[in-house]
Amino acid sequence: MKNQGILLDLDNTLYEYSKPHNKGLSQVFSFCNIHFNISIEQAKEAYSLGRQKVHIELRETASSHNRLLYIQKMLEILKIPPFKYALELYNNYWDTFLEEMKLYDGVIELLEKYKGRVCIVSDLTAHIQYRKIQKLKIGKYIHTIVTSEEAGREKPHPYPFMLALEKLNLTTQDVYMIGDSFQKDIVGSLNMRIKSYWINTDQISEKYDNNLVTEVKSFKEILELI
Repeated sequence: MKNQGILLDLDNTLYEYSKPHNKGLSQVFSFCNIHFNISIEQAKEAYSLGRQKVHIELRETASSHNRLLYIQKMLEILKIPPFKYALELYNNYWDTFLEEMKLYDGVIELLEKYKGRVCIVSDLTAHIQYRKIQKLKIGKYIHTIVTSEEAGREKPHPYPFMLALEKLNLTTQDVYMIGDSFQKDIVGSLNMRIKSYWINTDQISEKYDNNLVTEVKSFKEILELI
C-alpha cells in the first residue's frame, strides 16, 4: 500500500498497554493498603466495580475511560472521601503508567516515513493522550489527533475517521489505518472502505476483506510491505 498519510491508533498499537497499566494499578492498590489498611484484593474489587459502574453509566463516551472517575467510584465504594485522595491516586496511576511506556520496534522508522502526515485516532480523553505522545517523544512526527472526546463517538463509528480525514485533508483512498483492535480500528476502517494494517499479535481469527485488510504482527512487517 502506497498512500499519502496514515491514521494511527495509540494504545496497545504503538506500545504494550498491559505492563504500564498493571504497574499503575499496583501503585493505586498499594496506596490503599498502606494508607487505608485495605487489602490489595479489596481495593482491586472496589476498583473493578467502580470501573464497571462508569462503563454502564457512560457507555460509548470518552468519559467512560476516565481513570479519575474509576478511582472516585472505588473510593466511594470503600467509604473513603474521594475529594481528599482521588486526584492523588489518579496522578500516581498515570505518572507510573507514563514512565513504563516503551515504543514497539519499528514505530519510529514508520513515523519518519510519514512525518507530518500522521493522525492519531484514539478512544480516550485528549489530555492523557497528549501526555502519552509527549512522553513517547513522537509529537514531531504527528500532524494532528482525533480522540473520541473530540469526535463525540468511539471507534468503529465513522465520526473519528471522518474527522481525521478532514484534518489531514485526504480521502479514504489516500490513507491507511494501523491498529491492534479488530472491532475498533479494523471494523471502523472497513466500514469506511479504508485500507488497514491489523497488528494481530494475539493471533485472533476474524473474517475480513483481504483487499482492504493486511494482517501483520509488528511494525517491522509493515515497513517491509510499504
